[in-house]
Amino acid sequence: MQFYTFDETTYPGIPDHVGPESKLTNRFCDPALAAQTYREHLDEWALCEDLGFDGALVNEHHFTYFNINPSCTVLAAALIMRTKRMKVGVIGHVLPLRHPIQTAEEFAQLDVLSGGRFIGGIVRGVPQEYVSFNVDPFTSRERFAESYEILTKCLTEELFDYQGKFYNLKAVSVWPRPLQNPFPIWMPAGSSETIEFAAERRIPIARVWNPTVVFQDAFEYYKEVAKERFGWEAGPEYCIGSRYIHVAETTEQAIAECRDAVMYVRRLTTFSRPVQVPAAVPGIQTDRSFDYRKRSRGAEMPPPGTPFEKLRESGFIVCGDPDYVTEWLAHDMQTAGYGHFLGMFRVGSNAHANVMKSKRLFAEHVMPRLRHINATFVTNEKGEHAARQPSAV
Repeated sequence: MQFYTFDETTYPGIPDHVGPESKLTNRFCDPALAAQTYREHLDEWALCEDLGFDGALVNEHHFTYFNINPSCTVLAAALIMRTKRMKVGVIGHVLPLRHPIQTAEEFAQLDVLSGGRFIGGIVRGVPQEYVSFNVDPFTSRERFAESYEILTKCLTEELFDYQGKFYNLKAVSVWPRPLQNPFPIWMPAGSSETIEFAAERRIPIARVWNPTVVFQDAFEYYKEVAKERFGWEAGPEYCIGSRYIHVAETTEQAIAECRDAVMYVRRLTTFSRPVQVPAAVPGIQTDRSFDYRKRSRGAEMPPPGTPFEKLRESGFIVCGDPDYVTEWLAHDMQTAGYGHFLGMFRVGSNAHANVMKSKRLFAEHVMPRLRHINATFVTNEKGEHAARQPSAV
């Protein structure tokens, strides 16, 4: 098992009286608190190198308190300069809403800047982002596929022209060239179409928050599609599980420290609602996507209003003493079959001191007991063992 830290850069200062019926515009944002939030996240991520984590990944979203990081490459660059050994990645650029050449240039630059430690990541984005960027959500998948094709050309070819539905490019030659070849790219995948897209291109996929059975179903479908449709074997190193997590000396203390932080996020959940439009946005999901999700009927994401105890039971938040967390994650990892764990230690509005302590406890008491699970190794020319890493580009 490979261990990474990964967090939504959640703004922690929305007043208690504000609920999901409010338009969460930037009138609630105190820039000084935002600056403090960035500093604390960078400290929490950088700590992980000393604790023996394999890497740290940064996310981005737009127009939301839930993640005040609109360009994940900015914080990734800052973290690269504070670390020397562990991998640093993004998961990732909202590819249909960015120019793919810019994404390729930034990925290559970060790979060179880090000395070949960078992991690129791509996502389709959420409905609210398409509304505010005024991009037709019904074109999301086509834009994503075309942008990915351009991205791979940028990272692998010396010079190319491209004629597509959305882009007409001439004489593209990206400087600098990335150090890593092949170049690693990860992506989240929850729909059948996205899982199939990733399997065809050998892109590792991530799942977050859902119950274990949903992780298992997605990863097994990915492996099935890879083998039966595209003729290759996908091991655990192509599967990534991510969960909110908090560790304390006792389970009672862990619950007390993170309960309010979890419910802060749940109270304000409007992730698929743009501030301008209170209704759901069509086009991002297809009928086939909804049919695929019926496979795990009864194990969906906990709906709004779910009490904390049910959130903990479902794995939306894994919190407890080191023994509880170890046992819960061991079952999750073995059942779902993933080889990378992304621990989301900064839960909602949780205090910085709690997060730093939780990571230390996790690294000392949990991580060593889970390293052997779903481990895949390669041997180098010196006879040394290293974890096998997937690569897509």
